[in-house]
Amino acid sequence: MPHEAVVYEIRRFNRFYTGLIGLLDETLIQSPYTLTEARVLFELGRKPRPAGGGAGFLARMFHLDLAPVASELAGELRLAPAHLMRVLRKFTAMGLAEMRDDPENGGLENGGPENGLPILSLTMRGKAALADLEAATNRDLARLIAKLEDRQAMELSDALNRVTRLLETARM
Repeated sequence: MPHEAVVYEIRRFNRFYTGLIGLLDETLIQSPYTLTEARVLFELGRKPRPAGGGAGFLARMFHLDLAPVASELAGELRLAPAHLMRVLRKFTAMGLAEMRDDPENGGLENGGPENGLPILSLTMRGKAALADLEAATNRDLARLIAKLEDRQAMELSDALNRVTRLLETARM
């Protein structure tokens, strides 16, 4: 099959799937978050992000110390750093994420120096928002595949794993 036909099939599937699960809706799964915001929330929940050291009081007050985090995470997610910075500022303003000393790198909680490396991580409120979002996503996806027989569910799982493997190989 020529590559042009594969490109067409991938685009056809993308249109089908994004419509099927509502990714083109303004917010994801009737949540207050866009798809990008939901992905950033997930990534922050997966692992706290080092923010770099040495940010002064004013930098922290105006969230200017988020720039190193935004740069690294933007690269991982393939987002514009400025857009990601807006999302991170929104999350800190909403109380979903916070800068805090990293206890593993000499932060105050660990009795280390006062200038321990700060990290950006989810607050308890952010963790709760992420848990709600993941539960809603799991419910929606479970509803989507509810009518599949066990054999069909395994076939779908195998196909998704194969597509992932093939595209990861092609990306290298």
